[in-house]
Amino acid sequence: MIPWRNWSNPSCPVFLALLIFVPLWGQDLDYYFNLAYQGKVEEVAEALPQLYRQYPNDGTVLYLEGLITRDGDNAIEMYKRVASLYPSSPYADDALLKIGEYLYARGLYIQATQYLKRIPVHYPRSDLVYPGIRLFLNAMLVSGNRDTALFYAQVFSRKYPEIEFDLETGKASGGPEDPSLINSKSSVPGSRVPGKPAKTASTSPTDSGTLQRFKLQVGAFSVQENAKRQKALLESLNYRVEIARTRSGGRILHFVMVTGFGSREDAEMAGQLLKENYGIDYLVLSGE
Repeated sequence: MIPWRNWSNPSCPVFLALLIFVPLWGQDLDYYFNLAYQGKVEEVAEALPQLYRQYPNDGTVLYLEGLITRDGDNAIEMYKRVASLYPSSPYADDALLKIGEYLYARGLYIQATQYLKRIPVHYPRSDLVYPGIRLFLNAMLVSGNRDTALFYAQVFSRKYPEIEFDLETGKASGGPEDPSLINSKSSVPGSRVPGKPAKTASTSPTDSGTLQRFKLQVGAFSVQENAKRQKALLESLNYRVEIARTRSGGRILHFVMVTGFGSREDAEMAGQLLKENYGIDYLVLSGE
């Protein structure tokens, strides 16, 4: 046995072992989250085994691993485990939103609603309530469940009076993270939606004199009705939308396109807004 008095000796093996582990055990998890956000995936991955031992019962490390996992399906499985096994985790609501966004982007709207609805129901004080409700209602609308969307809009309007609900269309706007939004309804032409300025004659791509050469592909559907629902949703947000049909692998696919952009930069900006506000993935295409 090594006497206690020798532990402080720099040549003592125990001292060296402690020196190795002190930085990891002494650093807050925020340090590793910052590394993850900086894209330093390898450093976080190396620390994961020790972090799992240090924080075994709150789901935080599992959520962190999901952040650095490049495979989307694997990351979503980790987020599902966080939400189901650690509902009291400070990251459970964020995990639910990430799952909902991922499923929505893949066109799995009904599955997305099952996770998104849990945010306002189980985490009513979360700062993710508004984006969760907004995407939940959009998923209901684009999947053809308008009556259900209207029902929940009425329910949520009573529970969250700070959020603006259009009880005619089932849409939500003006949440707590968008205090500057005007209180206009999405059914009114030219009204604002979160993160997207109201269209005017000078900013609308359809009214510009510039040659409209770029478009966004925002969905691919084997069922035409699903493509039409996506088109109707985007048109309600004042986008110019068309559906293109093509045959692939012996079946017909219906591609939903947001059109009318004079530059790749304009198309990219619009795509980023769609992604941020509605979880819709996009691909910029040249119209030429």
